[in-house]
Amino acid sequence: MTNKKRNLVVSVLFLAFGIFLFVQAMGVKHMMKNDVGSGFFPKVIAVAIIAVSLIRLIMALKEEEKEAKKANSDMLGGWMTIVLVGLYVLAFNEVGFLISTVIYLFLQMLVLTPTEKRSLPLLGTISVAAPVFIYALFVYAINTPLPKGLFGF
Repeated sequence: MTNKKRNLVVSVLFLAFGIFLFVQAMGVKHMMKNDVGSGFFPKVIAVAIIAVSLIRLIMALKEEEKEAKKANSDMLGGWMTIVLVGLYVLAFNEVGFLISTVIYLFLQMLVLTPTEKRSLPLLGTISVAAPVFIYALFVYAINTPLPKGLFGF
């Protein structure tokens, strides 16, 4: 399969996934009485997936046909990502949002960052700062609780 065909297929699949996610988010009922509602962020994510998929689809339609080179590191990274997401989903409720997300982000960035560009202090900072910001946003600004897990936070 050529790169162009692969990019077209992946773009269409993600476009369909984004539309499916948006439709599912429309059915999310408000659990708490607040302005935003429980389905707001899934809708934002769905719109972002749809937008990026459309941009990638347009780019794929414009690119030239080239034979795809199989890269073992890309395949390994893809499989590692699937495993990490699966473990994250399994740990999310038991371990809690903060701890599971910090660990997941750090490991995922290790998998995706080329070895020569890795900065462990930077990866650690991002892995801690992003979940803390998101947790504060949900719990204090939106007033929507996230799973607390083992240590109560």
